[in-house]
Amino acid sequence: MKKLTDKELAIMEALWDYGEQSIRDIISHLPDPTVHFNTVATYVRRLEMHGMICHKELSAKFYLYDAAVTREQYIDSIHKENVRKFFGGSYMGFISKLVKEHDVSVDELKELIRLVEEK
Repeated sequence: MKKLTDKELAIMEALWDYGEQSIRDIISHLPDPTVHFNTVATYVRRLEMHGMICHKELSAKFYLYDAAVTREQYIDSIHKENVRKFFGGSYMGFISKLVKEHDVSVDELKELIRLVEEK
């Protein structure tokens, strides 16, 4: 799955949060609502080419766009790619790094162990 740029992610966030929308609706939900219509349309077309967005044609010049992948699918894909790229596919290496460099509490570690045991 394609790793999204910040602008692409903002568009996907608008679709994930508000469902299917026109380009104008998407623009109204972006952090910078002054972005030009054609710029957003170009990003939407690119996202559609990569299978991230799909559209429904309501008339010759009016489309509604929606996310073709869920937020969870995207997050899972990015996590897997990062673990593969930076930790040689080792989730142990990834989790060890988090524990060593961040304030992970004993309770959080116990919860993590519980989740692993349930799986």
